[in-house]
Amino acid sequence: MQVRTVLRTLIVAVVLLAGVPCRVSAIGTDTTLAARTADLIANFKRRLWNPESAIPPAVSVAIGRNGTLLFADGFGDAGPGRAATARTIYMVGSITKEFTAAALLRMMEKGATIRGRSEKLELTTPVSEILNVADGWRFADGPPITIGNLLSMTSNLPNYTRRPPHALDPWGAVPARRLLTDLKDYRPSGYPGSFEYSNTSYFLLSEIMEDLSVGGIARRYQQIVRDEVFSRLGLHDTGFGNDTQIAKSIATPHYQRRPRFFQPDWLKGCGDVASTVVDIYKWDKALMDGQALSLKMRDIMLADAARVDVWTYYGAGWFITHKDGIDRYFHSGTVSGYTSFNLIVRNSAKDWISVSLLTNSDGVEDLDTLADQISRLVFNP
Repeated sequence: MQVRTVLRTLIVAVVLLAGVPCRVSAIGTDTTLAARTADLIANFKRRLWNPESAIPPAVSVAIGRNGTLLFADGFGDAGPGRAATARTIYMVGSITKEFTAAALLRMMEKGATIRGRSEKLELTTPVSEILNVADGWRFADGPPITIGNLLSMTSNLPNYTRRPPHALDPWGAVPARRLLTDLKDYRPSGYPGSFEYSNTSYFLLSEIMEDLSVGGIARRYQQIVRDEVFSRLGLHDTGFGNDTQIAKSIATPHYQRRPRFFQPDWLKGCGDVASTVVDIYKWDKALMDGQALSLKMRDIMLADAARVDVWTYYGAGWFITHKDGIDRYFHSGTVSGYTSFNLIVRNSAKDWISVSLLTNSDGVEDLDTLADQISRLVFNP
C-alpha cells in the first residue's frame, strides 16, 4: 500500500511540474493532449452554458488513436454532488443506431432466418416478408422497401418522431407493437430510394430483429444487442435507459423543453441506449479492428450507401464524408436531456482517431465542431 502511495505521489508531482492540472478521474497518459482538450471544453462550456446555473451540464470526452486510449475524462457535474468522469453514463440518442445496425449485421453474418422459415435474411429482403404492416410499403411503381433501405435511411417512410401517429401521445409511454401497428398507414414519399433521415427505419429494424432466429433461437431486441454487441465487446457500462442499474447511475438530465418521446418504447432501436465515452471508444476500436463485425459486414456498415449532400453519405448507422484524403465517420444524437457525438477520422495513411463526446443537456449545438477541433489536436500536435 505504501509503494502505491509513493508512486501515485510521484505521478501527481510529474503532472504538476508539466503544468497540467491533475484530475484524479482522468484516464490516459498524454498530459499535453489532456490540457489542450480541457481548454477547448472549458471554452465550449463558457460559450454555450450559463455559468450561474445551479448545476451546469457536464461534458465527458474520450480520445483514441489507432486503438490506444489517449485521454478520457469528464468536466462539470453529472448531478448534485457528483462530478462527471470518463465513466459517467449518459443517454446517447441516435448513436444507438450504430449498435442497432451492428446487431442486425451480426445476425446476418450468423445466418439469421425469418422465424419459421428457411430463407436467410439479406439486404435485399423485402420488409413486407417479415412485418405484416409493410404490405403497402413500395416505392412508386417500383420494388418493395428492403432491409438495406432501412439501414441506409432510403425507405422514404416518414419520420414518426417528426410526425407521430395521431392517436399516440408523444409525452406518454407506448408499447412497441402498438407503435408498429399505427405505422401501417405510413407510405413512402419523395424521390424513390433517396436519403431521408428517419427514426422510423431503425425502430422497424429493432422490430424485425425479434422476428428473426439464429440457430432456431429467437430473442428480444434488447437481448440481441446485449449479446451481439455490448457483452461480446466488453461494453460493461452500456445498456438501455430502462435498465435498473443504468437508471440509478445515469447523469442528471437538463431539459431545454418539455421531454417527449422519453418513455418506452418511443425510441426503441433509434435512441434508447445509454453509455459512457470509454465504452463508445471501445466500440469504435472494436469496429476499426474488425472485432465488432466481420470485414464484409463492416464494409457494409461504412459504405457510401446513400447520398445525403454533396460531401456526405449515409452507411448503416454512420454518416460518412471523404475530403482532402480524410475519411470521417460520425453520428450525433439528441434526446430529451442529452446530446452526443461520436467521430472516427481516418487519414490516407490509415491512421485513425476517435473522439466521443457526451453531455447531459439536450439541444447542445456544435459538438461536431468540438470533436473536429479535438481530432486536429491529435493529427496536428
